[in-house]
Amino acid sequence: MGIRLSHVNVIVHLFLFSVLVSKGSSLFESKTAVHIRNDIEGDSAVFLNFHCQSGDDDLGYRGLKFGEEWHWKFRVRLGSTYFWCDYQWYDNLNHRWYEGSHEVYDAKSDFPLVPHYFNLCHTDCVWSARRDGIYLLRHPEGTWERRYTWPGVF
Repeated sequence: MGIRLSHVNVIVHLFLFSVLVSKGSSLFESKTAVHIRNDIEGDSAVFLNFHCQSGDDDLGYRGLKFGEEWHWKFRVRLGSTYFWCDYQWYDNLNHRWYEGSHEVYDAKSDFPLVPHYFNLCHTDCVWSARRDGIYLLRHPEGTWERRYTWPGVF
C-alpha cells in the first residue's frame, strides 16, 4: 500500500510541476489586466454603458465614449477568478437599445488543461465593443475574434 501511495504522490507532484511549467512565469506575475474598449461607430459618438463584476468585486457602473478604453487589474486565483460585464448602448443609426452580458475573464478557461480556451488572452485581455458584437484580441496572433453578438444583431 505504501508503494502505491508514493506513486500517487509522485504523479500529483509531476502534474503540479507540469501545470507550473506550461503556464510559464505568468503564475508568478503580479496581476492580470482586462481592458474594455468602445469601438462602436455611429452618426455621433455612441456611449457604451457597462457594469463589470466578479463574485467578490463589484467594479461599479461606468461609461465610455467612442474610442475610449477602461481597464482594471487583479490577482488570479487559479481556477476560481471569474469576471463578467453587462453592456448597454443606444444605436443612433437604427434608434434602438442593445444590451448584452458576457464573461471577460475566467481562470478556468485560461487553464492549460482546457486547450480550446487556453491562452485566449493570458494576462492581458482586451475586449472591443463594436456594432456587430464584442471582440477579443487574440494573443499572440494580434488578431480580433468576435466572441459575442448583441441580441438581435446579425
